[in-house]
Amino acid sequence: MRPTTALDWTAFALVIIGALAWGFFAFDINILDIVLEAIWDPLDNIVFALIALAGLYLLVRAFARS
Repeated sequence: MRPTTALDWTAFALVIIGALAWGFFAFDINILDIVLEAIWDPLDNIVFALIALAGLYLLVRAFARS
């Protein structure tokens, strides 16, 4: 599946960010929390929720029939 719309590209970018965050977490480098800690603590829950929703959206798009 190739991103075509703005929503697809946004979801794709969020999923890539989430994948990198999990990769860094695996190596005990929690970079996303470090970055979000500088912004605002409750904002990290929103970002993690957006990443999860983006993953679900891309999962549905990948298996949906066109």
